[in-house]
Amino acid sequence: MAGRLRLPTRPRDEARMTLIEHLEELRSRLLKVGIAFFAVAIVAAFFIPQIFNLLLAPSGLERLNNLGPAQGLLTDMKLVLYVAFVLTVPVLIYQMWMFVAPAVGEVGRLNTYVLVSLASSLFLIGIAFGYLVVLPTGLSFLLNYAQDRYTDIITADTYLPFVTRFLLAFGVVFELPAATLVGARLGLITAPTLVRYWRHALVVGAVLAAALTPGQDPFSMILMALPLYLMYGASILIARFVNPVMPHEEAMEASPLSDRLPDEEEDSDEDEEERDL
Repeated sequence: MAGRLRLPTRPRDEARMTLIEHLEELRSRLLKVGIAFFAVAIVAAFFIPQIFNLLLAPSGLERLNNLGPAQGLLTDMKLVLYVAFVLTVPVLIYQMWMFVAPAVGEVGRLNTYVLVSLASSLFLIGIAFGYLVVLPTGLSFLLNYAQDRYTDIITADTYLPFVTRFLLAFGVVFELPAATLVGARLGLITAPTLVRYWRHALVVGAVLAAALTPGQDPFSMILMALPLYLMYGASILIARFVNPVMPHEEAMEASPLSDRLPDEEEDSDEDEEERDL
């Protein structure tokens, strides 16, 4: 009919995507991450000697020992995969955020770029901090421990996994402020809540330091726990800036009386009215 009006078609609502569509989008984004990982791995393969010397430098050693004919080749392959993973983390963060962003709500392009840049930078800064500050001190202590009683045979399959896992752990720890930023933007985290549970954070930090540190010595765990506590303090400041609360709300949330159930408050009000009568 010529005079019939047509309603404009609405774009597909991301929140109403079917399971198959979600899986298809996830597959597409993981494919992009895989392509970036493969491309970086090819480039990293040409710089294996430089990567090896870079990871060996904090120890002061010149060479590493192998216990088998294939250990050298396997070690180089693992280094290529490690470097490819570290340099692909920004792509992974961006793709994963774009996958979950529709469920979060309207997110501006600028906010997306800021969040991805912050998370990627913190990850790389954590690795740099571990490499430049913590790793030389830790290796100096471990390699020079009780030399009058022990002779260390440093092999590639023990030294390099220790160093790479140690640096990755620092990268993960430094992601805490970025995670706090997201939680504060969503209203899930507030500064008073983080302050209130600081004692719990001390215990959790010690457990995470023991779990993330490749070595079993207390010295390495302490070096891991200290930056974790600093990141927790930075998270409190970020949550206070991003999701500020009123002074009376902050006092109520930090007060132990805030844990009292509403039923108990109503009962106490009724008791007071009965006493007045």
